[in-house]
Amino acid sequence: MPRVGKSSASLPVLRLSRPLRSAIYRGHPWIYRQALQTVPDLPTGTSVEIHDRDGFLAKGLFDRQSPLAVRVYTLDPAQSIDENFIALRLLSAYRCRLRTVCGLGKTTTGFRLCNGEGDGLPGVIVDVYGPVAVVVFDGDAAASLRRSVVRALQKHAEMFGISTIYERYQRRQGHGGKLLFGDPPVPPENDRGLHPFEFVFLEHGMRLLVDIEHGQKTGMFLDQRENRLLVRRCSNGLSVWNGFAYTGGFSVAAALGGATRVVSVDRAEAAIETAKRNVQLAGLPLDHHEFVVDDVFSVLQQTQARGERFDLVIVDPPSFAPTAQAVSSAISAYTKLHEQALDLVAPGGLFAAASCSSHIDEKMFLETICDAALFRRKTLRFLEVHGQPADHPTLPAFPEGRYLKFALCVVG
Repeated sequence: MPRVGKSSASLPVLRLSRPLRSAIYRGHPWIYRQALQTVPDLPTGTSVEIHDRDGFLAKGLFDRQSPLAVRVYTLDPAQSIDENFIALRLLSAYRCRLRTVCGLGKTTTGFRLCNGEGDGLPGVIVDVYGPVAVVVFDGDAAASLRRSVVRALQKHAEMFGISTIYERYQRRQGHGGKLLFGDPPVPPENDRGLHPFEFVFLEHGMRLLVDIEHGQKTGMFLDQRENRLLVRRCSNGLSVWNGFAYTGGFSVAAALGGATRVVSVDRAEAAIETAKRNVQLAGLPLDHHEFVVDDVFSVLQQTQARGERFDLVIVDPPSFAPTAQAVSSAISAYTKLHEQALDLVAPGGLFAAASCSSHIDEKMFLETICDAALFRRKTLRFLEVHGQPADHPTLPAFPEGRYLKFALCVVG
């Protein structure tokens, strides 16, 4: 049960018009504007107290412009949302990673240090790639913590193994970011990319390039780390087709696992060029790999028309449902994609499908696979169904944080 105590008279008090105590106690960290009795005229980033009719409930940060008016940081009335608070939350998150991320700092140097709401720091994402911490602030309220987050990271820099802090801008701010602390990394000659913010990190011993300035998310999809390892473990002797390949993480994993043929498809030429470099970094011959720069749906149709079949087909598309309003069209898109992908799977082969759409829950996602199999008269056996890995923790009452779905099936 959250700690009970008197509120701090120095902070503005925002009163709820709705009964949210149970949801907040269970871990939901968001309070929308319509749940407040009145919306105050306060600067974004102001620390506020949330009260209901029974008194103090929580402390959080106010956002003047967003529909999400307050993000909850603590239920303890004695805690202040300051540098020390942030440093303790980051330290707690790191200790959790030490227990749950295999080979941390040795065979794996890319991991999520802070997963925002899931680590008690709503809106603050910190991904680590070797000596570089990449920070993303989701919303202006979280961005008000920039200086405190940087100082907290500096405080534990030696423990975290970092010497550089880089802020990656949100999508609405445009591409790129800025250096907040330290210098661009200077890796060994063989691990250098094409510019100072592209370099090599390790994932279960696999060497991969990350571009923290221009790449997707913070440069790499770290949430698929354990799924790439799964693909590596089950690819020996298989032919593999990888759609929405991005920079080839699944492709390299499959090849290292012993795949005899790997086809990587993505419409972004720059991503495919990086995929080729990742294959070479892994010490693998390029002649076992085919790289296709084209629309995945078009390539699926062309490949099916040629009668080609593969032992393992992987589809990991970008989000088809960026908003709740897009759910219906997203379900249709996933079902269509899975139908076409299943056509490429050889009898008795494997099908791996993923979704990063938070508005599509696991049940809905698996139904798109089952419906696709029904339409194509295929039989399925689900071997594994995963969510996010342990360095992407979520809260019990916060389904919005459980966005990733990954399924591995046998197709008959």
